[in-house]
Amino acid sequence: MADTKYKVAVATSDGKTVDSHFGHVSNFLIFEVDEETGKFEDIEDRDVKAACSGGSCAGTQSAEESSGCGSGAGCGGHNGAGHGDSSMDLIAKALSDVDYVLVARIGPHAVRALAKYEVTAYDIVLPIDEAIAKINEFRLKIKERKAKFAKKEV
Repeated sequence: MADTKYKVAVATSDGKTVDSHFGHVSNFLIFEVDEETGKFEDIEDRDVKAACSGGSCAGTQSAEESSGCGSGAGCGGHNGAGHGDSSMDLIAKALSDVDYVLVARIGPHAVRALAKYEVTAYDIVLPIDEAIAKINEFRLKIKERKAKFAKKEV
């Protein structure tokens, strides 16, 4: 049987809720999830260097106040490019062993950087347990659909 465990990196300010902007985060909680049971455990706190600097990204903002990296506002006000792609790449590389990143906000530069490592990012503001349950439910649905299509092709 294939390994059914996968990793999720969560951007959280309180350890309870997915509530932080990808570019503001200096620490991700890493969870290991068992796909079959849906159970998960916090296995690591992973430090990264926050990508956004200067401008409105220098301070802390809630998801509602932040316009997000790459949106034309926030992250230094340089058309959403107050950070260099290299800072996003460094964070993406640090998270390259996870399958998903859950954040309150994320811009296109960060999404592209993570995609290079086959890491999928979701912007979702929910309690961590609910967010991970949604990811697991999605994975199971995809797996089920792939199995159905595989049967049709035979």
